[in-house]
Amino acid sequence: MTLRRSLLLVVAGLTVAALLLVTGTAVLGMRSYLLNRTDEQLDAAAELARSRTAMLVGDPELRGQAIRQVVSVTDYVIEVRAAPTGIIRIVSGAPLPAKPLLDQAEDDPRPQNVAGYRVVVTHDGAYTVLVALSLQPLRDTVARLLRVAGLTSLVVLVLLVLIARLLIARRLRPLDAIAAAATDLADGRLDRRVPGSGNPRTEVGRLTTAINGMLSRIQGALAARERSESRMREFVADASHELRTPVTSIQGYLQLIRSGVVDTRERPDVLRRIEEESTRMGSLVNSLLYLARLDASPPARREPVDLSRLARDAVADASAVEPDRPLTAETPAECLVTADADAVRQVLANLLANVRAHTPPGTAARVRVAPDAAGARVEVADDGPGMGEEAAAHAFERFWRADPARSAGGGAGLGLAIVADVVHAHGGSVGVDGSAVWFTLPRDS
Repeated sequence: MTLRRSLLLVVAGLTVAALLLVTGTAVLGMRSYLLNRTDEQLDAAAELARSRTAMLVGDPELRGQAIRQVVSVTDYVIEVRAAPTGIIRIVSGAPLPAKPLLDQAEDDPRPQNVAGYRVVVTHDGAYTVLVALSLQPLRDTVARLLRVAGLTSLVVLVLLVLIARLLIARRLRPLDAIAAAATDLADGRLDRRVPGSGNPRTEVGRLTTAINGMLSRIQGALAARERSESRMREFVADASHELRTPVTSIQGYLQLIRSGVVDTRERPDVLRRIEEESTRMGSLVNSLLYLARLDASPPARREPVDLSRLARDAVADASAVEPDRPLTAETPAECLVTADADAVRQVLANLLANVRAHTPPGTAARVRVAPDAAGARVEVADDGPGMGEEAAAHAFERFWRADPARSAGGGAGLGLAIVADVVHAHGGSVGVDGSAVWFTLPRDS
């Protein structure tokens, strides 16, 4: 059974129960009220009849006068019994029932129902007086009330069921939209959303908001997965392309040596070239492994790190590698951030290696550390020609190489890619301004 039908049946059942309760209460209340009014009238008439007993059993002319004194209408039935003479029946208006009322009512002084009459019995010495009223008018009134209430209840039930059906259909319409969105999502339409305001004050609104949020997260997760897979495919393709050159060179030199075409004693440069290509391939593999580790799990170790000290150490290491290049560190006495010290060292080493690889020998370079309220900004600048806008836009892509006009040496194009990945893993940002490469690190990453 559908939810709409269940709700409609529940509403209809509760409405029927409520209408039956109200109708029954109204009918019983009206009957009790009319019966009490009848009893009050009978009690008053019986008391007056008891005080006029002598007149009721006396002269017929006085009897009629007494009856008129007792009752002002002709719907009453009065019976008087005298012990020596038996039953004296006095009729006022309505016909008597087939059996004398007194035979059935004389043993109970309380008002009671006898043969369709409401009867009150009173005693006055040797006489017993019975006053009765027909219950037919009361029954007619109650029956008419029951018919009117029943018809009204039926109309109210029909109207309430129709209104409930419309309201249920309207209120459950968002659930249809949610079901349709789920179906579309299963069919691959990841941009599908549940229409509606998502009013947080309603249950359906909260459900709509939750469903849309879930769909957005699912779409984002699937898009991220697709981007990751695409990036991985590109990564594998680029890595294969980069590794193919040194592998091919090494294989070619080894084949020449094995076939005897090249004598290593006469051509020592062959072994040097094999060693250089092996070194290049090893460096490339190490960079690829580092990037793979960054993709799988960004640096998790966080500890207070003095960027000023790391910058000075990086400049000292670069000066040891290339003593003829003027390198300076412009840093404050201390600049603390929370980061992975080894990863930050790798970033600074890659930036300075990038300066050595892409600027002529002897070109001056500077490392600046500038703390701010959010963290710190580190900049590595040189006096070389710098990058153009197009080159700067692709500088941090993997396996991308700078313009040959800036390059004075070869490389795999992974140095700045590692820098960007490490900085982003720390929650920072990275960029290029001409001949300066900068990155920022938050104080608490």
